[in-house]
Amino acid sequence: MDQEIQKAKLNQLLVQLRAEPNTAEVIFDEHQELWRTLNFSQAQVGLWLASLRVDNEINYPGADYNVTPDISSHLIELLQKAGGRMPLAQVLKKLPAGVVTSEQQIRKLVQQHSQLQVKGPFLVLEN
Repeated sequence: MDQEIQKAKLNQLLVQLRAEPNTAEVIFDEHQELWRTLNFSQAQVGLWLASLRVDNEINYPGADYNVTPDISSHLIELLQKAGGRMPLAQVLKKLPAGVVTSEQQIRKLVQQHSQLQVKGPFLVLEN
């Protein structure tokens, strides 16, 4: 897929997102060929969506376009790259752009996710 086709597909996706916002997981699944050609992981798609939201808020204040990045997917990818465990304090520093949360909120999120667990000061990926 050449650059012009990729640009056209991204523009088409942007139009679709403005009409119907969706999660990074859904967008990644529905447009796998595009993300594969761009070498984007699901976490990177989430970051791209977060950057769109920030850019949109700057250029179009008050717009109702809002995409929430999938934090749990981002955490899983971070832990996979870090060998399965990482200090919670470090995890907080590596969240996607525009995401502000606390250690307590991460702990609550982890309780709801079967692949993640908190052990002492560490966030651990369960197999």
